[in-house]
Amino acid sequence: MRKRFYVCSLCGKKNVKLWRPYMCTAPLICAECAEKRQSIRECKDGVWEKDDKYYIKRTNEKIITLPKWKINEKGKIPSPYGPGPEGLPESMTDQLTIDLSDLPNTYFTNKVTMVPASPTEDGSGFYGYTSVPDDICKWWDNLPTR
Repeated sequence: MRKRFYVCSLCGKKNVKLWRPYMCTAPLICAECAEKRQSIRECKDGVWEKDDKYYIKRTNEKIITLPKWKINEKGKIPSPYGPGPEGLPESMTDQLTIDLSDLPNTYFTNKVTMVPASPTEDGSGFYGYTSVPDDICKWWDNLPTR
């Protein structure tokens, strides 16, 4: 049931990871289409300081434009919050920010947050971003990114 509607709305690609707008069910977007439509991401510059056992970023008013991202095989990109403390890996996210403003009959802007499209078992909709069952997470994780 899932496969019948699990298709990129822009290019028609099937059998790959897809994302949907947060709090919406359409359009579904594949990695390649999302990468072409990515929005400019910015974060505040700052310095990481260790406070007891935690790192805290002390930001300043300087805004840094983050580099364009490429979705990895796990369906993740570098976090929009910028690099982590020195020596620690950059945090990754499966949330994409893309521009859908040119789609016909849409109210979307140039900064739409996209989340993994995790369909319900009966194919009637999608699970909420934070309430996807483990088996559906594994199904999505096992799909190829491209």
